[in-house]
Amino acid sequence: MSLDDPSPEVVISRSERIKIARLIDSMRVARLRSFRTRITEWVSPSPTVTEELVMVSIKEKRERTIDERKITWEDEFHYPHEYPDVMRFQDLLEHKRATGYKVSVRDAVLAYMLVWEYGRKSVITGFLRTYPEWKDLSTDTVGEALSRLAEEGYIIR
Repeated sequence: MSLDDPSPEVVISRSERIKIARLIDSMRVARLRSFRTRITEWVSPSPTVTEELVMVSIKEKRERTIDERKITWEDEFHYPHEYPDVMRFQDLLEHKRATGYKVSVRDAVLAYMLVWEYGRKSVITGFLRTYPEWKDLSTDTVGEALSRLAEEGYIIR
C-alpha cells in the first residue's frame, strides 16, 4: 500500500461519478416481478439497471534533465473505481453509521484502503470529493488521516 505522492506537483483534474446503464439478461427479466404499491399489484421490472463508477484523474508534473537541458511535462493518470468496489466502500461506511457512530475522514480513508488495498492521498481525496459530505475535503486532511493510520499500525507505508 502506498501512502505518499512522489511529487508535490499533483493536481486532481477530474473527480466524478459516471452513470452506466446496463441491460439485464432478458430471461432473468422475464422471471422477475416487482411490486407497484401493494403486494397484490405487480409490474414488470425495467430491463436496465444503472451502475455508478467513480473516475479520478490526476495530473502530475514531471521533470528530467537531458544533456544539461531541463525538460518538463505533465502526465495524466486515470483511476477508475468500479461499481462493485464502490458499493463495498459504501457498505463499510453504512455499517458504522448503522451502529450510531459518525463517519470521520479517517474512517473513510481506512475503508478506501481496505477495499482497494492501495492509496495515494490525491486519488483518495478525489474519490471522497464525489460524496456530498466530503466535497470540500483537502489533500492535507487525507494525508493526515493516512499518517495517523500508519502510526497506529493499520496500514503500512
